[in-house]
Amino acid sequence: MKQRSFLKWAGGKYSLLDALNSYIPAGYRLIEPFVGGGSVFLNSSKHCAFLLADINADLINLYQMLAVIPERVITLSRRMFVSMNSAEDYNKVRAEFNAQLLDGAERAAAFLYLNRHCFNGLIRYNLENQFNVGWGKYSAPYFPAEEIRGFTRMAHNCVFMVSGFRRTIALAGKGDVVFCDPPYEPLPGTAGFTSYAAGGFTWEDQIGLAENCLAAHKRGASVVITNSTAPRLIELYEQLGFEINFLSVRRSVSSKGSTRDMAKDLVAILKGKL
Repeated sequence: MKQRSFLKWAGGKYSLLDALNSYIPAGYRLIEPFVGGGSVFLNSSKHCAFLLADINADLINLYQMLAVIPERVITLSRRMFVSMNSAEDYNKVRAEFNAQLLDGAERAAAFLYLNRHCFNGLIRYNLENQFNVGWGKYSAPYFPAEEIRGFTRMAHNCVFMVSGFRRTIALAGKGDVVFCDPPYEPLPGTAGFTSYAAGGFTWEDQIGLAENCLAAHKRGASVVITNSTAPRLIELYEQLGFEINFLSVRRSVSSKGSTRDMAKDLVAILKGKL
């Protein structure tokens, strides 16, 4: 049975795990520069160790706190889930979170609460680095106790770090497998969603990601990147020698979540040296 992330996460790969598994090779260590909700590493049976990075310090703090003091984080967050489900409660937690006065475990619990209670599980910050997503108005948000337990069973094999993709990929070498799920390049004629840092995830970042992955491959790492099928992205990967594959995915094609159609994702691969 597949392990679900305990977080809501836009663009998560849970629904694509079976297909992705055929592209992600075995290796001693799996490196994820954009770990997000963690569905890929949580379901890996091909790797013994994990280097998991993201530029979101609150996400990594939550992972680190659950790795070292899970019971405290679980107790604090469960308390909030049980007794704090109104707009007033939500705004109070968000204000305390943004005031930067909570200790590590408290901030981890607050981040989990905000993720499960905010609108659509969005993770968004303003220019002052304050979490600014509104209350989701859910009647009884699910407390992911079993999913957290699944995470903690794997955490002793993991190293978590707050890091941009360049620094993370620079650590990859022979025998490593690098899996990248960056913000997708918008398709022509669409705005897309490229939130990553204050400046977004630019075309220059897409080029930098591909080039850094190529350098890791030359050091002996295998590389798998998921992205959109934007033509200039396909051209970039082909120029750098990536093997190009496509996955069928189901996406909403209107404002109504019930209206969905099949689309394609790109899977670009560089096979490591044996």
